[in-house]
Amino acid sequence: MSEIPELRMEGVVLAAGRSRRMGTDKALLCLADGECFWQRQWRTLGAAGIERRWLSVRADQRWVPADVPVVCDAVSDAGPLAGMLAASAVGDGTHLVVLAVDLPEVPAAWVRMLMARASPERAVVGRWPDGTYEPLAALYPRDWLEAWRAAFGGAVHPPGLQALLRERAGTGGLDVISLSPDQERWFHNANTPQDLRRRTEPPAGAAQPE
Repeated sequence: MSEIPELRMEGVVLAAGRSRRMGTDKALLCLADGECFWQRQWRTLGAAGIERRWLSVRADQRWVPADVPVVCDAVSDAGPLAGMLAASAVGDGTHLVVLAVDLPEVPAAWVRMLMARASPERAVVGRWPDGTYEPLAALYPRDWLEAWRAAFGGAVHPPGLQALLRERAGTGGLDVISLSPDQERWFHNANTPQDLRRRTEPPAGAAQPE
């Protein structure tokens, strides 16, 4: 009988964006309870059981506490893939859980679901009925990230994650979680001041995250 390799989970909070539409650093925006977006996402990964994690930031984001491990993109302003590749370059886990800083409603229960479905050489990602993926609250195998870093690590404009996931789906290397309407609020981006005023109460009958 062949041995099943041990899976080791690491995580990264992507917070290096310029937040141009918001007009201020989204990582430092606060929720109703006073917790900053970056703190919420950092805590969410920890609550899901991920001990080794990084905050992906730019060199000029000097507000990061000294005790929080950070990674910086090899190429600035190259999008979320650059932050993912920066984290995989310093990590040695089998998988990386990626969580965007502007998805503060994603619960730890979602992250635990991703990890529970992890398997060697397979990513786990949510997908809407129209075929759109949720690539910034997902789990990726290290082998994928290594291959992407070799191909796109120095690119100013690397391919988008939607295209990369569609390509991988065609090879059978993608574990897809079908997303339902009662999960929509988990994935509402906060990109503009108007987004922050969106109601945060779950709709009647919606599933309650832990």
